[in-house]
Amino acid sequence: MSRLQIKTIVTILILSLAFYACKSGGKSTNNNKVKDTITTASGLKYYYLTKGTGKKVEPGSKISAQLSLKVNDSVIWTSYKSKDSVFSHIAGRGGVIKGYDEMALLMREGDNVVAILPSNLAYGEKGSGEVIPPNATLVYDRFKITYVSEPKLVLSDTLLVALKNGGIESMKAKYITATTKDSASYHGGLDQLNALWRKLRRATMFVEAEQAFTFLNKDFKNTNFDFYIIRSLENQGKVKEAIAKIDNVLGAKLSSAQKEYFVKYKQDLVKKIEK
Repeated sequence: MSRLQIKTIVTILILSLAFYACKSGGKSTNNNKVKDTITTASGLKYYYLTKGTGKKVEPGSKISAQLSLKVNDSVIWTSYKSKDSVFSHIAGRGGVIKGYDEMALLMREGDNVVAILPSNLAYGEKGSGEVIPPNATLVYDRFKITYVSEPKLVLSDTLLVALKNGGIESMKAKYITATTKDSASYHGGLDQLNALWRKLRRATMFVEAEQAFTFLNKDFKNTNFDFYIIRSLENQGKVKEAIAKIDNVLGAKLSSAQKEYFVKYKQDLVKKIEK
């Protein structure tokens, strides 16, 4: 074989190897881009299973996610068992653990990640009930964003600010405006009013909570709202008024479980007075 032929064969082999390396290297890069673990400044770790192309999650977006949550390698909760079961919340507005909200705000519709939350971004030293022990690392082995809305204002936040700054009359005016002419600008509904109770309870604003839910329940006739009023009265030391409210609730149409709960609640309040 001549020197020229050998040189030609070597050249062809080098070009072939280079072409193969580029082709396979491109595939590897794409895979690594999806699989590489990213660590944020807070200590949250995640990597993509698939990348979506939908709307970016922004503060104020209402989002829905399909989730599978593991603690110590055991699945403790999943939304994948029931068809169309999702967890929804409003991004950047509290109501969830820090790591969950941080992860959601880094995603867009269609993204599916594995997310690893250190305990300081989850339930910390206290844990949560019997399911999540103290200082537990949470692993969402599937965290898929299935829906992202346009950012909107949060009704519960608006009503809370109105109560703090202007009292019940200010809140009434804000509520009427937010649920009529400005309704398209707000995340509303019962979820938001239940969230208002949680925020008022955490702020120990029980006078305002009694006033707010007495006003709101004129339209809703909601048993949960009755409970919020009763609890607010109890926390103000108005135990007799709370008992009278329970008697009023027991006169309405209730499920057997609701009736049993309120009867027991009344018995506990009566014991309080007798002490």
